[in-house]
Amino acid sequence: MTKKCFKCGKKKELGKFYKHPMTKDGHLGKCKNCTKKDAKERYNSEEGREKVKKYEKERFKTQNRKDKVREYRRKRSRLHPGKTKANAKVNNMIRDGKLKKLPCEICGDPKSQAHHPDYRKPLFVKWLCFKHHREEHGQKI
Repeated sequence: MTKKCFKCGKKKELGKFYKHPMTKDGHLGKCKNCTKKDAKERYNSEEGREKVKKYEKERFKTQNRKDKVREYRRKRSRLHPGKTKANAKVNNMIRDGKLKKLPCEICGDPKSQAHHPDYRKPLFVKWLCFKHHREEHGQKI
């Protein structure tokens, strides 16, 4: 089955559209590519970023969201106990003043994160900014 995207005007397979239970055919009227492009444009504008920031701040105050985050963290902790212990150890050492957070080793950004090349050595960390940390893991931002 195909559907026409109202944004780009192209006919595409239904799998190229996000599901949406409130529509007649169960899919959005805008294809995934157009939806992603719009979201990226919206987020990359100063006004859009502020809206998203405000929305997320309010969203995290709801009990439902708090429960979902708590459940996600429990599940992640069960699936990756080594990561959880290593992160806790680093955070506790920083809190206690025994470990100092350093700038990103690549670009010097003061907002850095601890990257563990080996979770069995929890205090052996590389300090990387968000962007370089993602790159280290082979992920795009």
